[in-house]
Amino acid sequence: MCGLVGSFHPKGAAATDEVINRMRDRMTHRGPDGADTWRDGRNKCALAHRRLSIIDLSTSASQPMKNDDGSIVIVFNGEIYNHAEIRAEISAKREINWQTDHSDTEVILRAYEMWGVDCVDKFYGMFAIAIYDQREINNPKLHLIRDRVGVKPLYISKLPSGEWIFGSEIRALLEHPQRSREMDKTAFWHYLTFIVAPAPLTLFRDIFKLPAGTRVTIDAQGEAVSQQWWDCAPSKKDMFREKDLSFDEASDEFLRLMRQSISRRMVSDVPFGVLLSGGVDSSLNVALMSELMDQPVKTFTVGYETHAEFNEYDYATQLSKRYNTDHHEVRINSDEALDFLPNLVEIQDEPIADNVCIPLYFLSKLVRDSGTTVVQVGEGADENFLGYWWCDHYRQKYENLYRPMRDNGRTSFLQRLLGKTKNFIPTLNDGEDELIKKRFENGQQLFWGGAVCWWGDMRDQLTPNTGPFQQEVNCPVKGMMPDSHREYDSSKVVGHYLDKLSGKLTEPEILQQIPYLEMKLRLSEHLLMRVDKMTMAHSIEARVPFLDHDMVDFARRLPPSYKLDDGLGKKLVKKAAEPYVDHDLLYRRKQGFGAPMDKWFTEERFGKRCLDMFENSTIKKEGYFDNEYIGDLLKNQVDGKINYGFHLWTVMNAVMWHERWIANESAG
Repeated sequence: MCGLVGSFHPKGAAATDEVINRMRDRMTHRGPDGADTWRDGRNKCALAHRRLSIIDLSTSASQPMKNDDGSIVIVFNGEIYNHAEIRAEISAKREINWQTDHSDTEVILRAYEMWGVDCVDKFYGMFAIAIYDQREINNPKLHLIRDRVGVKPLYISKLPSGEWIFGSEIRALLEHPQRSREMDKTAFWHYLTFIVAPAPLTLFRDIFKLPAGTRVTIDAQGEAVSQQWWDCAPSKKDMFREKDLSFDEASDEFLRLMRQSISRRMVSDVPFGVLLSGGVDSSLNVALMSELMDQPVKTFTVGYETHAEFNEYDYATQLSKRYNTDHHEVRINSDEALDFLPNLVEIQDEPIADNVCIPLYFLSKLVRDSGTTVVQVGEGADENFLGYWWCDHYRQKYENLYRPMRDNGRTSFLQRLLGKTKNFIPTLNDGEDELIKKRFENGQQLFWGGAVCWWGDMRDQLTPNTGPFQQEVNCPVKGMMPDSHREYDSSKVVGHYLDKLSGKLTEPEILQQIPYLEMKLRLSEHLLMRVDKMTMAHSIEARVPFLDHDMVDFARRLPPSYKLDDGLGKKLVKKAAEPYVDHDLLYRRKQGFGAPMDKWFTEERFGKRCLDMFENSTIKKEGYFDNEYIGDLLKNQVDGKINYGFHLWTVMNAVMWHERWIANESAG
């Protein structure tokens, strides 16, 4: 796990050593074990790297790494778990003078020599890769590649001079003297909906993130083209039929894939462990890892000194005792959370309005303080196996309201042709039904994501005037920016991903739409980024066994009833886990990993700080919000009269970020 940066200027000179090294060392936390820089002889490209040593700790595995004649150079952030198998395959096909004993970086380099950019199809792992290829001396090209599900981030920007810069973190790009800082107003609009900016947008204008499963190639003319090299779109033609794969057979196959995935992610030359929340996914991680180890698994849990209802200590302890783990715990309070806020917006680069970032930061510190460098985490299970309570909620809304309206619309068209006028009039039971009906009438999708924040009437009150947001988005990478993402209508972002599935899914379609949209929006830019940012702040590498692409493909093809049945989410996962996890832990009501944000707002020091921050913020003065509306909400929250902590935390993240990175640009 590392940090990479680079500069490519086909028609000029790459960034100077002073600039490129400053960019590199802005990410020392991503790689405290070493640093180096490379520059090509024509001064068109410079690559730099910070190293966190995980696999092959020798100096021969350092980056940037060159091939034998120096015509191909690579910097890489991540891990390739099947590097040994690929090394053997390459050696069987050609004689190689390997420079390292077992470096996965060199395997990528040699694989690219043999198969070109399609070599990534062979990789099991998480990665952000930059490859500079100058084998055609007058036609050099740069490839930037992000892994299938987006575990590792990669950012890119084109400067006014024509120079391209790229790196693992936005703050590294901001060290370049030509990269000015300005808020991307379109990204900010969508951030308020999704609590993150959807890729390729970032909150910084003219800085973009590669979407998951995407690669960008920049040629000798400085032209950049994007290509999606992997996708997990569901299709009824690919789905397992229940008569061909029974539920019990699917349970066995899930366990096989899970063991395989965990085993792959145990490849390491440094100590590793598991983040144990006390939930199903992390508990199964621990149980299956224990089978594969001859020593106790290191486990790590975070909780709160007050508001014990948010703690899952008892369940984590129960699981720890069953498997005799080497268990570590930490408890935090609202004062620690408050004191951490300035550092939070620094670490995030762009806001991720998930309060889990706070406990995850302190949990990652606990891991590092224990001497552990690698941890496995449970992200991806709830999204791909329908584990959240709201999955069944949306199924009911789809089957009882949305689908009948849709099907009636199709029927009514035929009836009108036949001279009949029968229409379906839905029975609206609550305010949400009315909003769903409005979505349908406007041609919008029912499901917008598992963490949608400001929408409906509340959004209309928050941002009644789009005027302050108006700004054109110019993405210099051909094919990377969908037109839908340029509009001030977040439903178009959802439609960009889901509309193409129309007619390709089995019923209920919503249960296949949910995992796909979660993979495209929430997992890659929200859940995985919070893990990347908070763990790497302490030089910790997090690995995600539930998101092995074999597992994602398996989940994509499962009948929805194997995942969600009679209100029971994650049915297959729980059935498979029964021999390994106590029944009371396995089938208890899902609690989820969260922070007591509603409670913290009511505590005097935390609440007053938030009120003061908003009142004195630049973003308030610039008119993006109805300030009276948001001010009243915030005051009522602090007074304990309402519970809109999620909404207000999204606003406060934006306020803090804007003050640090935009209003105070001279602060650097």
